[in-house]
Amino acid sequence: MIKVDLITGFLGSGKTTFLIDYARYLVAEGERVAVIVNDHGAINVDRLLLDEALGSSCRLEMVIGGDADCRRRRLKTKLIAMGMEKYTHVVIEPSGVFDVDEFFDMLFEEPLDHWYEIGNVLTIVDTGLNTDLSGAARYLLAAQLAKAGTVIFSKGESMSVEEMKGLLGYLNDTLSLFNCTRHISEKNIYIWKLGDISKEDYHRLSHSGYRSGEMVKLIMDGEDAFDSLFFFHVRVSEEKNGRNVTDEKRLETIIRNLFKDEKAGHLIRIKGFIKKVPDSEYSGWIEINATENNLSMKPIPVGQELFVVIGENLNKERIGEYWDYYSNEVSG
Repeated sequence: MIKVDLITGFLGSGKTTFLIDYARYLVAEGERVAVIVNDHGAINVDRLLLDEALGSSCRLEMVIGGDADCRRRRLKTKLIAMGMEKYTHVVIEPSGVFDVDEFFDMLFEEPLDHWYEIGNVLTIVDTGLNTDLSGAARYLLAAQLAKAGTVIFSKGESMSVEEMKGLLGYLNDTLSLFNCTRHISEKNIYIWKLGDISKEDYHRLSHSGYRSGEMVKLIMDGEDAFDSLFFFHVRVSEEKNGRNVTDEKRLETIIRNLFKDEKAGHLIRIKGFIKKVPDSEYSGWIEINATENNLSMKPIPVGQELFVVIGENLNKERIGEYWDYYSNEVSG
């Protein structure tokens, strides 16, 4: 039987970063690993990052676009193909608005039930999680927590004991809202400090298993509950030495202000890339990954001229006013 793990978590929790290191650990342990990533919306902005990070060490497949039924069919088709190719371990990273019950329902269908066994459900929670979540967002968070063998608190470098207990209380209150039978205790969590997961810790996480976590089931598709807006060829420029370059300080200010702007809608996550020198052959890029409480802007050698804004009741025109220029088309 092929073991299949699910790495889930709300938007911006750090799933992709964890996935890369977790897949590398499994490869080092001698597993033949395949990874399936299902991003929110019709375009995946993490493909370049994953290709560069994982290289040829394991197979990478993407599931993007389509309605819920189409998405499930594509995921099932990829799992069937991997079952025939004799992989020993498959890791699935769904979008941050994925209902975990889909994963369990699918793995018990033929022919997948003959090839696969569910290994672990690892749910990642950002320690800076915005607790002012809508009902739909809180339901999806509860669904992800209910089945988790281990709940991983990401960005936990400076987390105090009191903050850890407060977040744990909020998560259990969220489960209670939907009459979930699951209660998360301190022994069910792992505080993840970036770059500080030992081989022994990975071994523990890879044997987390999963829980039944029965709860009230709502009729909703997480993908439809949230908006995804795409902005191509975004420009935030200033002139230096006679040429236009990306104004990084202004870009940071814009992103922070967008999360505060109620007219823009309820932004949950911004991710994407912007060229350091627009309209040039220069290869330098800036990778942006932001939530309301965390903003990462770092140089990266490869990218694509795309910003994705994910949230609820988003106003594209209002958000577009923040950029000096953007296009609605890939080729723009």
